[in-house]
Order: sequence, then structure tokens, then C-alpha cells
Amino acid sequence: MTRLREEQEMQDVLYFHVEELRKRARETLERGGVSPDISELVATVLVDADVRGHPSHGVALLPLYLTRLRQGGINAHAYPSCTELSETVTLLDGRGGFGQLSADTAARHCARSAARQGLAAVGVRGNNHIGMLAAYRQHFVASDVIGLLMNISGPSVSAPGAQRATLGNNAVCLIVPRQQQPPFIVDFATGVVACGKIRSAALSGRSVPPEWLLDRSGRPSTDPADLDRGGSVPVFGGHKGLGLSLMIEVLAGILVAGTVSPLVNRQRHAPGSNMGCSQLFLGFRSDLFGQQGRHELLDVICDAVRDGYDTSVPTPFFPEQREQACTEAAHDVGVPVPSAVAAELGWAAHF
Repeated sequence: MTRLREEQEMQDVLYFHVEELRKRARETLERGGVSPDISELVATVLVDADVRGHPSHGVALLPLYLTRLRQGGINAHAYPSCTELSETVTLLDGRGGFGQLSADTAARHCARSAARQGLAAVGVRGNNHIGMLAAYRQHFVASDVIGLLMNISGPSVSAPGAQRATLGNNAVCLIVPRQQQPPFIVDFATGVVACGKIRSAALSGRSVPPEWLLDRSGRPSTDPADLDRGGSVPVFGGHKGLGLSLMIEVLAGILVAGTVSPLVNRQRHAPGSNMGCSQLFLGFRSDLFGQQGRHELLDVICDAVRDGYDTSVPTPFFPEQREQACTEAAHDVGVPVPSAVAAELGWAAHF
């Protein structure tokens, strides 16, 4: 935790208690014309990202959300519509409202349906930005259901060897509940880095590694501002990462909504328009195939991965390790918020 605080103190940030930050975010949204129930949900999702060490998906998004509210890209009063297509398949239409509302509704319905019937699929179309996929984990944990979540977004990622963005920074997330432990979560975008992490660097005046970003001519860049000057994030893993990204396009885009990421509006580039992004939520009850011992077997594979390394080499890094450390630090020393974001929102430090 000390190292994390030292890293953060090198940046221009203010610190907030977790509950105070959630309260500030909620009140800011309410002043923007959002109802208390939606404001509470959106604030919870954003602060959860900050607490877990992902400010790219945290309250730094609030100024953009407020702009989109004013210009009509987000309908503050829209609630998703729901259509039951079969006993196990449901379709939601986000209707241009807050993406978090549709995503939370989809996750809750998916988890509860899978708990009853063994498996479930919920698609969401016509939606806006939903934040981190892992933010919706508690619905799956509460129902003891394994969740597989996918999302497509507007084009910001370039294929291997390409010079411009043609793919969304599509995301995939696996949520595995565990007994007496936090859930095991794998949550990542198919670009080498989330676009928000590049924008976080811009807010703090930092450069980015050249492998994170290509400028508009397709050349590696360390200037985070190049992302919004026609630049792009390379897809991770070469052609294998491209393949995974296209799988998400097929399942969360074409299958659910009859769309693909080049047709999705980027929220910063079209603030007056619904993004039109889509998601797929899949739920699997843990005893679906009659197997037992899921928790023990997950420990076996994770331990095996660690044991495969020589003692002189650092062991592999499971995402949840840093997230747990960041969560502890957030509750201990406060949640860092870039000073530029706090100033734009009219916030003062409260820690």
C-alpha cells in the first residue's frame, strides 16, 4: 500500500474517502438532472473502478457524462425495455439511457435466471457506456453463477499492421464466485491497453509507453493526446488478439444487436448521440454439468501456474492481486482523483 501511495503522490491528485467520493458523484449526477436511483447506481459503478485501481473507468468519466447529458447523447430518464425471447434468453434495449442501468439490469436477470435454469443469456442493444464489466460481479456472486460478459465499443483499436482504428476496444470478463473469498475475475479489453488509461495519463501530464499508442500515421507515440487526434491502440496479442476481438464482435455485436464496432458511436466524438453499443451476458450455474469441486480446482490451476516458474523469476501477476491491494489502499489512505477532474466538477479534497 505504501508503494501505491508513493506512486499516486507523484501525480497531481486529491484524496477522498470512498463513501464521500460516492456521495459527491451521486450529487453531481443529480444536479445534472439524473434521478436519485440512477445516480446512485452510476456513482457506485464509477467509484468501484477507482477503488479497484482503474481510474480510467472511474469518476474521471463524470465530466464527459455531464456533457453527453446536456447534448442528448445520454437520456437521463430512459429505462431499458425487456423482451423475453425464451425461458433462457432475454433481450434488453437500453433506449439511449445510462449504460450502467441496462448492464446492471442484464447482469441481475442473467444471474437469477441461470441459478434457476442452469444457464441464461441476456443481450443488450442500443446502449451507452457501461464502465468496467467486473462492476456487475455481485449479481453473479449472490446467485453462485459463473458469468461471462462481453462488450463492443466504437472504433479505437487497430488490427496488426494497420495504421488506423477499425475495431472497438472490445472487452471480455469472466466472473467465478468462490467460497469465503472474493470472486476470481478476469476482465480486459482487446487493445493492449484500455483507452481510458491513455486519457488518465493525459490528465496527469504523463507520457505513455510507445507500445500503447499509434499516431494518425500509424507510428508509435508516447503522447497521449494522439489518441484523440486520429490515433489508435494496437490490438493485443497480434492475430490471436484480433481473433478474440472478432469473436466478441460476432457474439456481443452481430448476434445481439445486428451491429459491429465500426457502426458504434464513440462517446467523445459524438456527444449528442447514443453510442449504440451492445453487450452479451452469459450465466452458467456451477453444477450445470454435475461436476463438483469447482473452488478447489480453480485453486489447483492457479497454484500450478505459479509453481511453473523458477524461484528467481517473478511469479505471474493475477489481475485481482493488484485490485485487492488498491482496494485496501483506497479504504486506508483514500481514493485518488486527478486534480483537473476535481476542479472541473467543483470538488475540494475531503481527506
